[in-house]
Formats: sequence, structure tokens, C-alpha cells
Amino acid sequence: MSELSNAKIHFNEQGTPVASDFDDVYFSNDGGMAETDYVFLQQNGLPQRWQHHTGNAFHIIETGFGTGANFLLSWQRFRQYRQQFPTATCQRLYFSSFEKFPLSLSDLTRALAVHTELSELCQLLLAAYPLPLSGCHRLCFDNGSVILDLWLGDVNTLMPELTSPADAIFLDGFAPSKNPDMWQSGLFTNLARLSRSGTTVATFTSAGLVKRSLQQAGFSVAKVKGFGRKREMLTARMDIPAEQSTPRVSEVTIIGGGIASLCTALALIQRGIAVQLICEDDSVARQASQNRQGAVYPNLHANLTPESQLHAQAFLFARQFYQRWHNTGLNFAMDWCGVLHLATNEQLQQRQQKLIDKALWPASLVRAVNTDQASDIAGVAVSHDGIYYPLAGWLSPQQFCQQAFHFLQQQTLFRFSLNCHVVAIAHQQGEWQLTTITGDIRAKTLILACGSKLAHFDQSKTLPLNKIRGQVSHVKQPALAPLKTVLCHKGYITPQWQNIHCIGATFDRTSSEPVITKQDDEENLQLAQAQLKHPKWLEGAEITSAAAAFRATLPDHLPVVGAVTGQSGLYLFGALGARGIMLSPLLAELLACQICAEPLPLNLSLINRLSANRF
Repeated sequence: MSELSNAKIHFNEQGTPVASDFDDVYFSNDGGMAETDYVFLQQNGLPQRWQHHTGNAFHIIETGFGTGANFLLSWQRFRQYRQQFPTATCQRLYFSSFEKFPLSLSDLTRALAVHTELSELCQLLLAAYPLPLSGCHRLCFDNGSVILDLWLGDVNTLMPELTSPADAIFLDGFAPSKNPDMWQSGLFTNLARLSRSGTTVATFTSAGLVKRSLQQAGFSVAKVKGFGRKREMLTARMDIPAEQSTPRVSEVTIIGGGIASLCTALALIQRGIAVQLICEDDSVARQASQNRQGAVYPNLHANLTPESQLHAQAFLFARQFYQRWHNTGLNFAMDWCGVLHLATNEQLQQRQQKLIDKALWPASLVRAVNTDQASDIAGVAVSHDGIYYPLAGWLSPQQFCQQAFHFLQQQTLFRFSLNCHVVAIAHQQGEWQLTTITGDIRAKTLILACGSKLAHFDQSKTLPLNKIRGQVSHVKQPALAPLKTVLCHKGYITPQWQNIHCIGATFDRTSSEPVITKQDDEENLQLAQAQLKHPKWLEGAEITSAAAAFRATLPDHLPVVGAVTGQSGLYLFGALGARGIMLSPLLAELLACQICAEPLPLNLSLINRLSANRF
């Protein structure tokens, strides 16, 4: 994750934001929306093209996000198009935009204040605006019908990580004479790679360098009248033989009944794909997703690793995902109360100190706290320094799964089979045949998202899956009631919900059955007492119940998601370890986009690290 610097800007007498380092305005002094409409929308044939677009989604690539004006106007126009043509084929807008120097939230707030006609959309964008972390940030609006992929970092470094072709390109950014680093030949080569027959380009500039570069990359280029006092601007089009399109997937069968399965079902249903869910239990969330409360926070490393990059992006996406579904009426317990990770031993202390010293992550994501600060944050006295994740918290995975299942049952595209154990799967005559205890089921596209049983089938048995049994204890303790954040040591303690705290979790590699034991309850309490130096607020805690299940992991500690090579229409999704709540929303989004051939929410390098074919 490369270092990011916020844009250095000032505002001129007209209130227009100006990039100090480039001596160039972000938009014209009249507010800029008329210029955006003329240069980027009209010259790309929008919004008229959406009415006749044959795909379910339309993809715009933009080379300079700036204040987001181009995105905001495209969003407004797409919203109006959807209202006017609700049954048109094109149902979603993807907007992939790159920005090397993102505005700070305060500067963006001031810059967008002039767009009074778009005030609602401006506020929604500001509320979702990501932390300054490099990579792709997927922001979903209007119930997932408008998706902004904001790629923070150098466009020439990040664009090769993009794989999905564009339908239209907004070639924006500061003028070539003022920002030559962006307008490299590689930029135009990548734009051509990401173009298909009929892809259009519009740019405010008519510079000879840009015209020649577009032509050399394979575009046919034309000069047209510029906006306002600008005499000319460029448009371009890619004219190549159209590739034969692959048939759209219409139905997907998912084996599983946990949070990964249900997040995937939601992502597919939103894209108009029928889903059949097959669960071996009598209800969903009976296994690893049965926990009352689960902490949601990223595992960050001092140095950039694939795991910490994935965790940072998945965590930020999970926050907006759960909040969005909560806002739509899914009633599940959730509290973004923060997570406090105490340095309860020397190894943790050294690891946390290295994390803070390297300062790779913004303080708004994680920061150091001393013992007094930690006690104040926790609401109970603690005896260690630590690190604090202010945006983190907990939610009830069991409740979320039950609520998601209830929502899905009301959708005409969803059907399910409970108490349906799949004995074997086989590929016959272009379909998957599932042999179950209640009869055979056929599926064109099949996802195995069955947790610790992911490697039970012949097609996935080479996956080196580890099964680790964990037990969480549910306790009552009035003295612990003031706890107001998730408290982590070598285990964790949650704030109370329904007068119960969760304390866990054990880590057992030898058990073959997910049984609940009194010994594990005692181990959970003893570990917490020892790690936290026997605090008085934990003395006499009464264990009322417990839950036990298997976590599934792989040797490289990364999950698995994606298609299985040589197994047509077969996908794997799992090995989420103890992080299923945090990882499932983003990885389900990734899997749904892979199946639907839509823009992907992660960079290609990371997707390859998660591939089902890496072992």
C-alpha cells in the first residue's frame, strides 16, 4: 500500500478549488457542471446510450476523480434514466475513477458546496468518502445500482490492475502541460486494452500529444468544439471487431448456509441472478456463523502484506455493507463501538510498536493508546497500553444471516433447500449433478461455500484446508456492564448485549466434533484473567452458555475465492478463519462480479493471491 498524499489546494476568489502543485482549477469558475455535461456526458453519447445498451451494466473509466463532479453528474443522470426507463436492460452503472492526490474530506466538503443542484448526492458521497488508503475502494449507492470504484494512487500504476473493459472513458485530469506524469504512453495503451468495439473517449484537451497517443493506441480520433471559450476538444472511438459475448449466467446454486453463502446470495440477487441455496442444517447460521457477537476489525501489519491490504479494504467495505442492509430493514444487532487491542505480552507489544512506528495506516483507522487512554475508551480499568480501531466494532452474525435469509425468501429469484446434505457432485453433460440425501439436483453454475466442509468433495479435496475448533463462552457479570468497546488480548471480550458478554475463543486443532465442553469455558475465563492481570470486574463471571464450531483456514492465511480451473462453472468461497464477518461482504461482491463478468472490486494481483487454483 503505497504512501498517499492529500491534494494541496486553495480556493480562488470565485470559490473554485485550485490545485496548488499544478496551478490548475478542478472545474471552471461557473461551477463546472455545465462543462462536465458537455465534455464528458454529451460527447460520450450519455445518457441516451443507456437506453439501448445491451448489457446489464455500463462501465465508465475516469482518469482523474478530483472533486467527483463527473461522477456526481453521471450518477444523477443515471438515476433519472432508471426512473424514466425502469425495465431497460441496463440496470447498473459502474464508475471506475483514479486519483493520485485525493482531496481531504474537509476540502472536498467545501469544494462540493457550490453544487447546490446535486446537494443530496454530494452528501451521500461525502458520507461514504474513503480513508486515504491506496487501492480500490468500492462505494455502493442507490441500492447497488450505482457503484463507484475509487482507485487511490498513480493511474499508471493502478490501471494495469483493472481487467473489465469500459463502455465510455472520461479522459480527465490536469492539463498535459501541467501534469505530464499522468499523460504517459502507458496510459493510452492501457485505455486501449480496456476498450472493446464501440468504446468511446472524451477529453477536455486538444493537445497534439493526446491526439497522437490515442491514435497510436488504436483509437479513431476527432476534434470537436470545446466548451465555452475553449476552441476544441477531442473525442475518440475504438473500432475493432466485436468479440463473441459469453452467455449471461441466469442461475447459481450455492452449497452452504453461513455468512459467506448469504452475502453471495444477496450480491447475486441484486444483479438479477436467480439463486438456489442448499443447506444441510434445519436453518441457516447453525455452524461457524452461529455466534452471538463477532468482532469486526482488520488485522493490520507494519509492512504491506496481501493479508493486511485485503483486510483494510474488506473492513471498510464491510462497514458500509452492513450499514446499508441495516438501513434497508434487516434488523440485526450491530455496534461500531471501536475495538481495543491490548498489548498483554511482549510479543504483542513489539508487534504493535512496529505497526505504529512504521505509520503505514492512517490514525483514523488505528492509533496507539496508553493505559489511561485505554481505560477511558474501555469504560473499565485495564492494565496495558495498546492500539485502538475507532471505526471497528461488533455485530451478530447469526442475526444477520437469519435476517438476510428472511429477506431472500421474499425475493422471487430465490429458492432454498434445508436439511439437504450433499453427498457428492459430478459434472455431466455440461451441468453439475448434486447427489443429496433427498434426491438429485442439477446446476449450471455451482458455488461451494460450505465452511469447514469445503474440501469434502472430489473437485476440491486437494485444497489443504485446516479445521480448527473454537468455543466462545457466554457470561454474565454486572461489574463488566460498563465495558463499551470490544476488548482484545490473546482472546476477546465483547460489550454486553441482552445482558450477556462473549468471551473467547479457544483454538483446538485436534477435535473432530464441534462439541461444547466445560473445560473450554474455564480456559476462556482463565486466559482472560491471566492476560488482563486478574481485573476485579471479571471476578466471579457466570457462564450461562457457549457455542462451538470449526473455523477453516489455509496455510497462507488467505481465503479462497474464485473459479476452479478445469471445472466449468465451479467456484470456491471459504477459508475465512475467524474473519468471516469482515471478509464475506467484499469477497461475495468479488465472486458475484466474476460470475457476472462485471468490474471487480479488488486489484488483479490480490485476486490472483486468493485464487482457487493457487495450491
